[in-house]
Amino acid sequence: MKKIAAVLLLVLLMPVSLLAAGATMPEYYGESYYAQLPELYRRLKTAEGKKLVLVGGSNIAFGVDTAQLEESLRGFGWGCTVCPFGLYAAVGTSAMLDLAQNCLGEGDVVVLAVEPTAGTFSTYFGAAAFWKCAESAPELLPEVSAGKRAALAGSYIGYLQERAAIARSGVLPRAEGVYAKSSFDGNGNMVFHRAGNIMPLGYDPAAPIDFAAAAVEDAFAEQVNGFCELAEKRGAQVVLSFSPMNRGALADGWEETVYPWFRTLTETFRCPVISDPNKYIMDSGWFYDNNFHLNSAGARIRTYTLACDLLGFLGCYQKVPFDAPPMPAPMARLPQQGAEDGADFLFAPLGEGGYVVSGLTGAGRGKAELTVPSVHDGRPVVGFQAGVFAENPLLERLILPETVAAIPDRAFDGCVSLTRLTLLHQSAPPDIGDDPFRGADRLRVYVPSASYPLYRDGAGCEGNAWERWQGRIVRY
Repeated sequence: MKKIAAVLLLVLLMPVSLLAAGATMPEYYGESYYAQLPELYRRLKTAEGKKLVLVGGSNIAFGVDTAQLEESLRGFGWGCTVCPFGLYAAVGTSAMLDLAQNCLGEGDVVVLAVEPTAGTFSTYFGAAAFWKCAESAPELLPEVSAGKRAALAGSYIGYLQERAAIARSGVLPRAEGVYAKSSFDGNGNMVFHRAGNIMPLGYDPAAPIDFAAAAVEDAFAEQVNGFCELAEKRGAQVVLSFSPMNRGALADGWEETVYPWFRTLTETFRCPVISDPNKYIMDSGWFYDNNFHLNSAGARIRTYTLACDLLGFLGCYQKVPFDAPPMPAPMARLPQQGAEDGADFLFAPLGEGGYVVSGLTGAGRGKAELTVPSVHDGRPVVGFQAGVFAENPLLERLILPETVAAIPDRAFDGCVSLTRLTLLHQSAPPDIGDDPFRGADRLRVYVPSASYPLYRDGAGCEGNAWERWQGRIVRY
């Protein structure tokens, strides 16, 4: 923290008292997923010879086998060091471009592959997440734009408060499993084995992929095009490819929206498009824990596709040798049905694989405590519609199973008696809407102690929607 304090004094000109407070605190994020960014940055900055730089979000970390890609390209005479440089939607693509731009040299190729969501093609910057990444790497701080440095200054007090909360609780950020620094090798390649798809439906229904909503912010287009110009001056080139996309998560009518979206990208960004987005729409069996994260076998398939696209761009159209792995069997296990409480709920099918709670029966509306079942009619219950529990003044306690993927916006409007929401989610928090607890002022959210760090810190690869609700969270 002393190194960070010195940089802050020079770059951000913050009050000395705040710098001193930060300097006295121990480091907490050194083994977490956040700590991988400095390693990727140092590799990018120090790599010799030609580099292939892969910029994007966490689809890069979960979806590229760097050794396989290097071998495929080398076999056709294009030797390079592959530098994966995508980890965090929580930080934002804009910051990754800032960090990469001064590391480019003659002969380098940059592949921009961004997840098609509403906020990724924007200049969004997650200052709080960036502080965690830079905890032991102050050299990152001056590399971002002036506007981002101002955002870092504005979020520093909140960052100190988070660290103080960690110290008080004694619960360190999670440093095991896939979302940990130990998941990566020294080349930035994810080595944590992701055996198959662990999502109950094979996709995340709370995060549909809607090409019509994946608009490109004007300021982001300006940044990307400026990045392309700078790369060209340095003798490098930028090309556009695509993130893998879970076919099961595509919004209705995607066949009519994918081409206009593709055309918008080709007209907006002043760099060649080397890929067909349809080739990156992949069956759910190749994915892992969200609609853009591939399992280990899926990463090999995507890497092969990207290698073919790159070689075609370089003028080589020979067949790339590749032994395709078999699609893994689904890993999600159907939860065991507990006590029969389905009589309290009405259900609606969601696709072919699951159900959502669509309403309460008369008996259910009369109860003070409800437990949503994890299974109905042999299929997982993966969510509930926004109005199911709203305007229910009798409801006091609610238990949600881990299969429920999201809590909708304003889910508890009018639930004036609701005091306890118990979440059984051990592996990952559910998504939440912008204002899910409006109208339930007395509500506290009880979460398992084992997964509490994910509610407090986020996983790292995505923004932490639970950050603003820390005052409501209680561990059990």
